[in-house]
Amino acid sequence: MKLLNTTKAFLLCMLLLFALPSHAAWPDKDVTFIVPFPPAGNTDAVARLIATNVSTSIGKQIIVDNRPGAGSMIGSQMVARAKPDGYTFLVGSIANVLNHFFYKKPLYDITSDLIPVSQIINVPNYIVVGDKSEIKSFRDLLIYAKSFPEKTTCATTGVGTSTYLTCEMIKAMAGVSITNVPYKGGAAAMQSAMAGEVTFAIANEALPFIKDGRLTGIAVTTPMRSAFVPNIPAVSEFIPKFDVTSWYGVFAPAGTPKDIVDDLASKIQLTLKQPEVIRKLESLGAAPVGSSPREFARYINLELKKWELVIKPLNVSVD
Repeated sequence: MKLLNTTKAFLLCMLLLFALPSHAAWPDKDVTFIVPFPPAGNTDAVARLIATNVSTSIGKQIIVDNRPGAGSMIGSQMVARAKPDGYTFLVGSIANVLNHFFYKKPLYDITSDLIPVSQIINVPNYIVVGDKSEIKSFRDLLIYAKSFPEKTTCATTGVGTSTYLTCEMIKAMAGVSITNVPYKGGAAAMQSAMAGEVTFAIANEALPFIKDGRLTGIAVTTPMRSAFVPNIPAVSEFIPKFDVTSWYGVFAPAGTPKDIVDDLASKIQLTLKQPEVIRKLESLGAAPVGSSPREFARYINLELKKWELVIKPLNVSVD
């Protein structure tokens, strides 16, 4: 009987052992958030805000590493190829969905190489002009583009981004000719508008510049006006059914253990409920989301279906 009890105890211990995760308690070292855009943009600001607060709750530092290039594909590819051990994550955006259709040969596959962790925010793109521009409204812009097609230029934040898509959609849906000038990030695009180097710019980090008067907001790209700037009209008021809602979210390399993904998602959700975090996000014109991995995966699937229908008829794919 004693031998039987000992055998049962041994088997129970073995079952418990195999039921436990095969990795050490997470995290036991610092974590890296890859941001596939340059510093000083909204993606960078949001990533650092989330990293700072989640670091406190996990007891380890989260290092933000900017790896811009190719409309966010360089940094995204790094995460897609990273070891799926829970120490490298991507702070991605709508660009990760758009790249799937913009590029003929994307450097990674969002449907198989990355795991959705949590959507952080929704944010509109702002269409802006310099404070000395003669264009004072979106209607003025359309009139200008129709009158001077060879002179109308738009600064966007890189090929394959939501701002690049916004420009292409305006061209197609309004029937105007505009030269799309992709820059490396929102800061550079906005600076070109402030300097008068382009007719207008599109950036989702423009709200603070609108509020301090360095830029004039003439439209937002969400289907309705933004609660943060209700005096600025939506593009849809001039071009029916126009909608480009930008978003940011965290992704993990495919193969990352589910319990780590779930743990990080829960920490992000708690962070996005903090009043100070909400206040800082709202100062950027961003609405917090904080979805679960399952909810974010469902949202990504909907976005893929939506943008495939929009982008393919535009015929704007790049090598």
